[in-house]
Amino acid sequence: MSKLADYPPQQIHEYSEVAFELSHVTIKGLRGGTPGGPLLLLLHGWLDNCHSFLPMLPYLKDYDWIAIDFPGHGHSSHRSADAQYYFVDWVYDVEALIRDQQWQQVHLLGHSMGGFVAQLLAATFPQSIKSVTSIEAFGLVTGQPQDALEQLRKGFASRFKQQGRNLPVYTDLQHLRHARARAGDFNETLADLLLQRNLRTVEGGYSWRTDPRVRSVSPFRFTAEQVPAILQGIQAPLLVILGELGHANLVEAVKRWQGEVGNITVETIPGGHHLHMQYPELVANAVLRQLAKLTHVA
Repeated sequence: MSKLADYPPQQIHEYSEVAFELSHVTIKGLRGGTPGGPLLLLLHGWLDNCHSFLPMLPYLKDYDWIAIDFPGHGHSSHRSADAQYYFVDWVYDVEALIRDQQWQQVHLLGHSMGGFVAQLLAATFPQSIKSVTSIEAFGLVTGQPQDALEQLRKGFASRFKQQGRNLPVYTDLQHLRHARARAGDFNETLADLLLQRNLRTVEGGYSWRTDPRVRSVSPFRFTAEQVPAILQGIQAPLLVILGELGHANLVEAVKRWQGEVGNITVETIPGGHHLHMQYPELVANAVLRQLAKLTHVA
């Protein structure tokens, strides 16, 4: 049985594990940087975890950064047996965390699903959000009105499929590395970063920490006609970072909806959908340029 590799020693930096006990869920993650500095909340993508940001963290040392695992991911708790994983509920989770901790002037940095969550959060609860950076995410993933019934059927079918499902046990970590690297379009070292926090040791090998229900198809989606009204609610400056080899539909989304946001900057950087892991310094520099305009950090 192979072992998960440690992160390259030259890039290790100081941080601590944190846990926030909310009324409905426990959110865990990492915290580091400069205590008392501008607060930077890091939100990962679907089926990833807070380790997604490890390559970037050395460049964010002047900020009080917190990288969380969304409920159902990483080390955070799963939802109760009678609950599901609606996308909008992750928005609620983050706002509940912000209120519980009484945070103000929060800078949000989200990748993929985390970027969509950050945008909805900033639109819905703008009072505590200072800025938003969205990596490989803009607007919303939408559906067609005429597809509403089929979407509902697919969503419920996927829920029934997950009921009573036993998580598989893996002995071949190399297979998992290869599959995760292929799915993320990055190398196996970066795949290991995510696997370190998404796997747990069980009898006979390894199994997923991720709640299987996270994979369920959503029974509903916003329509494209609803997106402008949501984006218009974003009052904070919004930086959108796209990868040159990222998701092509995001280029069209920017063309279609960027005029709905009052203060928006769009940058394109080398890399694919996980460009913040592939080219962390380039992405961090873009983020820092944006944040320098809004904070006392030079």
